Amino acid sequence: MLILKRLAVWLAETCLEVLLLGLALIALFGHDQNAFGRSLVAYASGLVLVSFTTGYLLTTAVARGAWRGQMWWSYSAIAVALFLVHSEIFFVLSGGSTRPEQFSMQIAGAFIVFACTFVGSLALRRWTPGQPAAHLQT
Repeated sequence: MLILKRLAVWLAETCLEVLLLGLALIALFGHDQNAFGRSLVAYASGLVLVSFTTGYLLTTAVARGAWRGQMWWSYSAIAVALFLVHSEIFFVLSGGSTRPEQFSMQIAGAFIVFACTFVGSLALRRWTPGQPAAHLQT
């Protein structure tokens, strides 16, 4: 049952990451002044596609489901490392962004991923108070 709770938290984290990363991309690169919602959906759809094709979704799902680190914030650090690796894979394969654009996207993304997974770890800790969860200890 704990694995299902972890995966539910992962799904919530991922949805929040996509939304916040979409907003960050709008802040960095702009949007259609007459269709903010359409711009956000376009960025979010692109993020989901990139996350799927680079393997980010799979690796974070496996990591969230299997990680049993000693510190409750350690999954957040793992997720940030996975984000940076997979975003670099995307940038190398696509070749469409300048290095400063890549850097700003990676910095914004790393903060967003850390924040979302940190909140997810706290939620999981509260959701499973009676579970022997060594990975959630302080």
